[in-house]
Parts: sequence; structure tokens; C-alpha cells
Amino acid sequence: MHRRFHHLTPLAAAVLAACAGLAHAQGTTAAPAVLKEVVVSDEHEATTEGTGSYTTTAPVSSSTRLGLTPRQTPQSLSIITRERMEEQGLQNLSDTLQATTGVYVTYLDTERVQYMARGYAITNYQVDGMLNTFGGSLKTNGDNAIYDRIEVLRGATGLTTGSGDPSATVNQIRKRPTQAFQGSAAVRVGSYGLRRGEIDLSGPLAFDGKLRGRFVAAKQQGDSFRPLYKQDNDAVYGIVEADVGPDTVVSLSYERQKADPRGVTWGNVVYWNADGSVANLPYDLNLSTPWSSWGIVEKKTTATLEHRFTPDWRVRAALTHSNRVQDGHVFFGYGGNPRPDGSGLTVAFGRFPSDEDMDVVDVNVDGKFDAFGRRHEVVFGWGQNKRETYSPRVTLATMPASYSQIPDWRTWTGNVPMFGTTVSPFPQTIGVIEQKAGYAATRLNISDPLKVVLGLRYGEYETTTQNYGTTGALASTTGLRNTGIVTPYAGVLLDVAPEWTVYGAYTDIFQPQNYRDKDNNVLDPVVGKSLEAGIKGELFNKRMNVSAAVFKSTKDNVAEIDDTVQPNSLPGGAQAYRATGKGNKIDGVEFEASGQITRQWNLSAGYSHTRSRNAQGVATNTVVPRNLLRLFTTYKFGDAQRWTVGGGISWQSSFWSTAQRPTGALNANGSAATTPSRIDQGGVILGSLMASYRINDQLTASVNVNNLFDKRYYNRVGFYNGVHWADPRTVSFGLRGTF
Repeated sequence: MHRRFHHLTPLAAAVLAACAGLAHAQGTTAAPAVLKEVVVSDEHEATTEGTGSYTTTAPVSSSTRLGLTPRQTPQSLSIITRERMEEQGLQNLSDTLQATTGVYVTYLDTERVQYMARGYAITNYQVDGMLNTFGGSLKTNGDNAIYDRIEVLRGATGLTTGSGDPSATVNQIRKRPTQAFQGSAAVRVGSYGLRRGEIDLSGPLAFDGKLRGRFVAAKQQGDSFRPLYKQDNDAVYGIVEADVGPDTVVSLSYERQKADPRGVTWGNVVYWNADGSVANLPYDLNLSTPWSSWGIVEKKTTATLEHRFTPDWRVRAALTHSNRVQDGHVFFGYGGNPRPDGSGLTVAFGRFPSDEDMDVVDVNVDGKFDAFGRRHEVVFGWGQNKRETYSPRVTLATMPASYSQIPDWRTWTGNVPMFGTTVSPFPQTIGVIEQKAGYAATRLNISDPLKVVLGLRYGEYETTTQNYGTTGALASTTGLRNTGIVTPYAGVLLDVAPEWTVYGAYTDIFQPQNYRDKDNNVLDPVVGKSLEAGIKGELFNKRMNVSAAVFKSTKDNVAEIDDTVQPNSLPGGAQAYRATGKGNKIDGVEFEASGQITRQWNLSAGYSHTRSRNAQGVATNTVVPRNLLRLFTTYKFGDAQRWTVGGGISWQSSFWSTAQRPTGALNANGSAATTPSRIDQGGVILGSLMASYRINDQLTASVNVNNLFDKRYYNRVGFYNGVHWADPRTVSFGLRGTF
């Protein structure tokens, strides 16, 4: 049955059309209801857009789904708001996490990125609280134009994610439709040919605002300090939301993120010469080709329903289907060691397409109840996620031996033909990972100052891999299954003053691993324990959140890259990993302050110190700085506060890695003899500046400078005996208009 939309404004009609049919009237409309009776979700109430602040004190649900405020959450929590993204020029997820307390962003090459927190890689990612974790180290570096805020909850979060990794969980909260019409558009240009455009339209579509929509799109292109390397990214997001009664809200959304980089690297710049001396190759050396690519397209469709039975009780349900298609077609001089004549460097080339589908469903009920003369909160629910990865068999054409050699790195132009490939119509592997779990959590108000948060998750985890032969016949099936997985969570909070709360938290760690060893077998799950204690405060009339924490965790079976085999040597181009054994220990401290000192003065400051050791007390994870300091602040002044100026400092301590340095001699088989040697990167201080001027009520101009002092330093050391250089100084100019 089709219904006609009445009283559609032209702009509303444009928004609805842009959402590409996401709003079928029969699924999003119902009898008219009084708008003010509709109760929106806790996540919506925490909206940061338009607040002008670097934090929020509204309830969020990243830790327990109970809708606790940051101060009431018994774990360290950073919130990167819409205001901070725009003022600091944080355009994507990597930019955001690089500016987040306790998080280090490290690159294996131009496309494979790892986010590290508390000594471990971050493996839990969510969008609007729904799991969004695809396998491997290649990640969709999502564009921030579609997000209202990004929440980074450090420590184990097994209660809500199904796996209690003690690093962090990143929850990207997307923008929601607004009750009144609003629109904005922005352009930005900058160093290395940066060109960027954004548009954001939101507001009522029909039925006196009971049907609302939002459409966001962004496009970014640019070159790099690395010759040949170019980026071409875009993002599209549409959502419609409808009140289908005084107590019920439904929504349907679609998101598409696409990256099409060219001239990509596949490894690092080699560090040593053939005689064992430091090569000192140029920081902008790119032994790639113009056609070397690693494209990725990720699509996500989400449907949600929220119904409130009474003022105290509601049910929420969400279903997400995601698809990610990648096709790496790469060529890069990653190995060997330079000789005086410029030869000696070797090439890795390959193609590894894959197609992944993931379905996630979560249903939960939350509410308040009275017991022992006090009011308490509870949430219980059920969730399931299933991911399937299809990797077709790829056959590379036979190339001459010279194809795998760089004749002379000093004259490299990338002018080589693309190697041929044949993609079979049948798979090489099909992998399936599935989790199911029920969970419950409660916050018990023991007394006015004392609160206890308790939670329990009970679930199962299963993985299956089907391996196919050269003719397409099923050759073998491997897998593992864990049932009866119990993940407890406990937190205690005590208000010691009107502005201050001390807390402690404990949870078990169970982390199913998406990584495989060199024999293509899934690594055993990570297990362990995580403890945290600290103090939180709300200062300056609750405009600023502050926190300090100490943490400790133990973990077994942690995955690390296996660099004894060629990169991406597994079926589908996956990287091989190995487990580090038992008894890995992490401890450290964190401090953070974020928010408004005054209505004109925003501040975000954070410091973290992390120590990693194995069971024998030997330092591990040395490729990540132990100490990280992040500081960024802005101040508004002048007539009608039209001017904003700001800047920041980012400091990281030294780090190092052991790699294989050539000795200049040869082994008996003719290969180069090597000896373990360190590659070091000293501590680095980086600066940034920003300024903006509000030309009128609708138009603002801005400028951002990153790496102000143009520091040349390594972002990663030791990966395949090389180094990955960080970006030099960049400058960008922006213009943003609202209407």
C-alpha cells in the first residue's frame, strides 16, 4: 500500500530523495501523534552538535548500555565532539584517534593502520552501539562528516561487545535527523592538492515533523608528500526517522564509505644498506606505481525501533547489515637492502580481492525498579553477529625475474606494467565467524553516594573456514567453537564530593581473534583479566569532565604480526600473525580533562603512561610509545565572539623495534647474513594551530596547521626491517556555511 506525503517542502523533498528510498511510508508512518510526547533515546540526548563544547555530561551507553553519564561510567571515557572535529580539523577516524587520550595510531604502510591503546591493538569498533568489526588490519578510515561524536571507552568492554579486549572500544555515533530544518556546506583546500567538500541537510519531511530525515555527503581528494600516492575518498549517509505513535520511534539508515587510493605502499622504506650501514633513504621515497591500489567500499544498512511501555521501561531493537568489498592490486619495493649502485631492493606484488558480509542484531529492554526503598536501573538483552568472508582464488601471471627487482631506487618513476591476474569464479577460502550472547546489567543505588554496577554476559563463539582446491572443490574445513563463555563485569562508584566520584571496575577478558597463523589457522582466543580504579569530576558548572585512572591487565595468546613470512601471504591477501604466549601484563595511568573552562574557552588535555611486559618481565610492544600527551585548546573573542584561535601540543616518548640488519657477509646458501639490531625513534613534540573568523551568521572561514614545526620522524619502525615516515607539515583553509 502506498500513501502520499502531504505538505512536503522543496528542501524536505530533496532530503527524502537523497536518502534513496530509505523511507517507505508504510514502515515509518502511523496515525498522527503529539510530537512532544515522543521520548528519544539516551544516545540522542547526548548529541554534541550545536553545543559548542568539547564534551558532554549527558548519558551514553558505550560501557554497559545503561545510559550512564561519563562521570557515572566506571571506566576511562573520551568523547570527541562535533565542535572539536570541526575546530581541530579532524576529518576521519585516524585523525580523531591520533588526537585521543591514550591512543597511538601506527601504520604498516599507507593503507594498513593499527590503533593501539593500553598496550594492545583496538579490535572492537561500533557504529551507534552496533558491532562493526571486519577482519584484518585494513580498515575503513571513516569520514567524520556523518558523525555527531566518537566515544572511546578504554579498558575491557566484554559486556557490550562480546569480547573483553582491554585496549578500547571505539563507538562512532552518527548524526540524527533534527526537528527543525538546518543545512550546512563546507569546502577545504590545502597542502598536497587537498580538495574537500561536504553537505549536510536535516529536518522535517512530512506529517508536521513526525517524519524526519537527514542526508550527509563528503568528498575528499588529494596527493601526498609521497610521489605517486593519491587519495580519493567519499562518504554518503542518509537516515529517516518516524514517530509511529506517542511512544514509538523507528528509523532506517544507509551509509556508504569508499576509498580509492593509488600509488599505495605495501611495506616500509628499507632502513639498512647491504653492508649494514644506515641507508638514510629519502623520507618521500615511494617505490610503488601509479596503478598500485587498495580500494575498499563499505556499505551499511541499519533499522532501529524504540518503544516505551511506561515512562520507566522501554525496548530497543536494531538490525545492521554491512558489506565490505576490497581489491588490493599492489606493487611495492619493500625488501632487500640497497647497494652503492642503487640496486638491491626487492618487490612484493599481488592481488587479493575479498567480499565480506556482516549481520548484527541486538534487542534489549531497560528500565527502573524500586527495591529496599531506593530506585535502581537494569538492562537485559540478546545479541548476535555473523561475519562471512569470501576470498576468490587468484592466479598471478608469470613475470620475468627482473619484475621483482628495483633496478635503481635513485631513478625510480613507477613506470612498470601491471602484472596480469586471473580471478577464478570459485573461492579459495570462505570464513565464517559468529557470536551469540545474552547479557544483563544493573546499577544499584546502595545509598545516595554509593552506586554498584554489575553485569554478566553469557555467550558462544564459533568460527569455520572452508578451503577450496584449484578446481573449486572443497578441500578441507577447519574451525573452533567456544560455548558457555561467561564475562562478568563489576564497578563501584562513590561520590566523595558534589563534583567528585571515585570508582573501581573489574572484568574478565575473552577476545576471539580474527587473525590467522602462517598455516591459515585461527589463533586461539585471548583470555585474561582487567582492573581499573580512578576518580572523575564535573567542573565549571558541569561544563568539563576530568578523570584520572590506574589500570592493570593480564592477557594470554595476544596476536602479533609474523614477519617471518612474506606480507599478506595468506589466502585472500591476509596477513599472518602469531601468538605471544602467556602472562602478558599491562599497567599504567591516564589523566584527562575535556570541556569548557568558560563558554568561550574549550580545552582537551590527556596524558597516558603504559608499561607492557611478558611473563618473564621483558618489555613488549616496544613499537608503541609508553608516554602520550595530547593537548588542544581554543578561545573565542572579539565582537560577538567572531574570532576563534587555538592550538595544540602532542608529545610522544621514544619507541623501538628489533629488526634484522645485514652484516655484509653471506650465508652458506648465498643469502645475506643478518644480525638482530634495534631501530629507534626518539621522543617527538608536535605543534598545531587553528584560527577561524565568522564572517556573518552563516559563513565562517578557518585555517589549520598540523605538524607546525615540520618534524621528520618515524611513525613505525622495524616492520619488515623498514620505517614508515609520518606526515610533514600541512596547511589547509576552509569555508563553512549554514542555512
